[in-house]
Amino acid sequence: MTAEPVRGVAAPDAGERRKAGFAPAFKAEVLKGRHAAPRKIALIAPLPFCLMGMLAGGVGGGGAIGAFSTYGWNYWYALMMPIALALATASIANIDARQKLRPVLGLPLPPASTWWAKVAYALALALGANLVVLVASVVTGLLGGVVPSAAAGLGASVLLVAGSAWMVPAGLALTVRFGTLAGIAVPAVIQLGMGIALWTSPVWFLFPPAATLCAVSPLVGVAPSGVPLEAGDPLGTFGWEAVLGLAVAVALFAVLATLGAKWYSKREAR
Repeated sequence: MTAEPVRGVAAPDAGERRKAGFAPAFKAEVLKGRHAAPRKIALIAPLPFCLMGMLAGGVGGGGAIGAFSTYGWNYWYALMMPIALALATASIANIDARQKLRPVLGLPLPPASTWWAKVAYALALALGANLVVLVASVVTGLLGGVVPSAAAGLGASVLLVAGSAWMVPAGLALTVRFGTLAGIAVPAVIQLGMGIALWTSPVWFLFPPAATLCAVSPLVGVAPSGVPLEAGDPLGTFGWEAVLGLAVAVALFAVLATLGAKWYSKREAR
């Protein structure tokens, strides 16, 4: 027997139903990941770079050229963050993929809600990992080390997540469809390889991996190579190229995430 809508109360539209489904789906992802690898990766992966940054920043005496900006921030987001994000994303996908997605099928929620919840959870972990570096940077500054301002570090954290966000839907889809190796290797290699190869290109802003590196340079004060910026360096200014580069990166993420939600919904319906 089909329940009839209550008179005088408007039935929720599709948008409201999607919003209502996202909250429990996100909560489910967080609960599934409480003791799983994704959270551990986000918390542990930045720690070696935090330690190097604190030592280079002058904590304990001395201080290296570039200080925390190079050894903490740059080495983290240029070298390790793509790998950490790819690992965390693949781990989030594998929590259900290893069980043939049965835990997802058992939820009374639209499949798309689960997809968006996984995307949001991975991005939240990426931001959390960057905030670990930010905390280390602030502590280093309080102890007398040389660091970017807290506001600059927070801005860099947000921009790094926005620039690399495309990796999340790509990694989720590749892991579910082709396995863990593809879900980790393909996004990580593209982000690392294209970022390093193209940040010196005059059109770096057209490539999200390169834009991720270049857009944060004026905030942390170092080039993508880790070398401190000199006065007058174009990368020392947050100009239209950085704005356009981040817009391209966010647009790519939106397209991949939307297409992934549609694909995931069809996959669940089989």
